[in-house]
Order: sequence, then C-alpha cells, then structure tokens
Amino acid sequence: MSSSTTRLLHRFIHSSSHRPPLQGVQTRSLSSSLHAPSCSRSAVLPLLTQLRSAQRPFSTSPVTRAYRAPKVEGEPTVLSAKPSPETEDDIDLVPDEQAKLLLTRRAAEQLKTIADKQHNPDVGLRIRVDSGGCHGYQYAIELAKGKQADDYVFSHTELKPANVYIDAVSLTLMKGSLIDYATELIGSSFRVNENPQAKGAGCGCGVSWELKDDVVL
Repeated sequence: MSSSTTRLLHRFIHSSSHRPPLQGVQTRSLSSSLHAPSCSRSAVLPLLTQLRSAQRPFSTSPVTRAYRAPKVEGEPTVLSAKPSPETEDDIDLVPDEQAKLLLTRRAAEQLKTIADKQHNPDVGLRIRVDSGGCHGYQYAIELAKGKQADDYVFSHTELKPANVYIDAVSLTLMKGSLIDYATELIGSSFRVNENPQAKGAGCGCGVSWELKDDVVL
C-alpha cells in the first residue's frame, strides 16, 4: 500500500469516529418513513368517516308519539227532580235506577259561575237529543232559566247551583253520559262525552252520533 493511500485511509477513519450520531427524532422519522403505508392520515380519516356513515340507519331521529289528552273524570250527580206526574200518560219515564248522569268538575264550576252571575239558582244547562245530523242523532245544548214539566233535573253533589235539564225522551238516549266543559283555541263549550247508547266515537264535529243497535227505545 502506498503512502498516499495510507494517509487517505487514516483520514476517513478519523472523520468517521468524530461524526455526531443521528438525533432520536431523525431516527424515528426515518423509521416511520420506511414502514408507514403509502396513504397519509388526512386521506385515512375521510375514508373511516364514510365507512361509519354507511353503517348508520337512514334515520336516527326519535320516534314521536301522538299526544293524547288525559282522560277527564266525571263526578256523580243527584237526581233532584223528575217529570211531573201528569206527563206519565204521554211519555215513558226512565226508571230512577237508570236516570244517571256524570258531570265533570269544570263543567259544574262553569254552571255555578253562570247561575251566580245571573243571580238565578234555577239557571242551568238544557240538553236535548234531536233526530238528524250526519249520524242520525245530534245534541242540542243551550242555557235554560228553569225546569219544564217533562224534565229530569241533575245537580252536582258539592257545587251548587249546577243544574242540568234533560227531558224524558232525550234521557232515554243519553242516560249515563258524561257532561264536560272544554276550553280550546277556537272557543269554549259544553259537550256530551262517553254516551253509553252511542256507537263508536260519532262524528268528528262532536255533536252528531249513531245509536247502538241493541238499544231499545
């Protein structure tokens, strides 16, 4: 080996022994670049999002249920008066044990308020059943100043005066019904609900209804 070659070899060995080692960060970067997949993280995330979205159902919104108003309970009334004896020859009276009517408390409160404002304890609600309407029968509801000869009079047991007047023929078609007073956006009114003699829910207007087939008149 020549002297020039020997000097070059010693210079290379000397420079290699004094070269600083690679930094840890550079080493990890080199290792990561050698073993990392060809796609970047920015490309992987959208792909994962698409896969997760594909596994979701079409709709994740909660199931909504139709709102149902709470049922209004009726309170029993007392039969405070019956048709006059002279009317018995003209009409068929309802037996006392069947002459029943339910009245909600808010209906009784409204009747009492009306009677108090008019300073007349005999003012009450008159209900009559007429033939007609889209289902065969319909209710006619109005205020009355007092009892007529063929009326049954029902009164609330606690709130007084709160009277309901029903003639004998109409009572045959609506005995055991529930009288309510409802307040809505379009207005407030008395109404007849849960008539045991009515078939189904009746007309959507809430006035006309159909008589059950097994009701004997």
